[in-house]
Amino acid sequence: MDNGEFQAYTQRVNQLVESVNTLPDANARSTALDLLQSVMDLHGAAMSRLVELLSGAGEPGQNALAKLGADPLVCGLLVLYGIHPLTIEQRVTRALEKLGPQLHKQGGSVKLLGISDGVVRVKVHGESHSCGSSPEKLKLAAEQAILEAAPEVVEIIIEGVPSSSFIPVNMIQPAMKEERTYEESTA
Repeated sequence: MDNGEFQAYTQRVNQLVESVNTLPDANARSTALDLLQSVMDLHGAAMSRLVELLSGAGEPGQNALAKLGADPLVCGLLVLYGIHPLTIEQRVTRALEKLGPQLHKQGGSVKLLGISDGVVRVKVHGESHSCGSSPEKLKLAAEQAILEAAPEVVEIIIEGVPSSSFIPVNMIQPAMKEERTYEESTA
């Protein structure tokens, strides 16, 4: 499972909550939201207990907890309930370190510049002549790695990558006109 699947689940829950909020019967609305909150509380308590048990189970428990915390779906739940054993900084740093060799093979690199209030700032450097890579692909790989490790991130600011390779048509037309003029004058 990847972070996209976790996001899909949370979007579905949000859609259903919005639907419940539009129910005309106030009692039905209140009961449905109370039911949801009770299920969330039960899951949160169970997840907290799992983390507590694994944390106290020595090295095997720590290893199992590390594997669970690295799984995008479980990571999302641990973050949702505020019980992930690693800080956001630790998770983002590990994700970028893990991504480093892959980016290096593509002629790129990534460096964490800082994290503040859910905003992650990284610098991505990429050689545009590298086979099969582009600065945009490097940027997307970094964004995906960060969101899988830290789904609570509210914004990712990537420095070192142009925002787009889009060239406005009005910038192209004058050059085309000049070429035609040259071709016409040599004909």
